[in-house]
Amino acid sequence: MKRFLQYLRNSRAELARVTWPTREEVLQSTQATLVFVVITALFLLFADTTLGNLIGLLT
Repeated sequence: MKRFLQYLRNSRAELARVTWPTREEVLQSTQATLVFVVITALFLLFADTTLGNLIGLLT
């Protein structure tokens, strides 16, 4: 039980040293991620459609 309590104390101390992002930083990161996901999805849609059409023409 002593080791577990020590673990909890150490975890709490470590969390106190963490530099947490601000709300604006989180929102900017989320927006950048969403933009990247949308661009990637559009690229994959274009590539899949194009390659599907090319294979359809060849067969």
